Amino acid sequence: MSTVSIIVRIQLSADSAAPYAAAAQAVVAATRQEEGCEWYGIATDVTDPCVVWISEQWASQAHLDAHLKTAHVAAFLEACATLEILDMEVRRYEVASVGDLVMPE
Repeated sequence: MSTVSIIVRIQLSADSAAPYAAAAQAVVAATRQEEGCEWYGIATDVTDPCVVWISEQWASQAHLDAHLKTAHVAAFLEACATLEILDMEVRRYEVASVGDLVMPE
């Protein structure tokens, strides 16, 4: 089974950035407790407070699929449907191996 990573970039309107962050708090806490969740984080871009990055890593596609069917994801998506999302890019990666970064000498 391959590890699955997801990287998302979301561009929000200025009025939607704060409500998005508030809605994200609940989904992050619940998601981090899920089986197979190896990493899950949502962060505001340091160069643009209206850009949000989501980074997640799952033990398998089956774990990601189960996550996407949870009540907390449904509630989060419902909250997001009321916001002005100007642009969104979602990338899925299958990862053959994961390890520490070693800086070149």
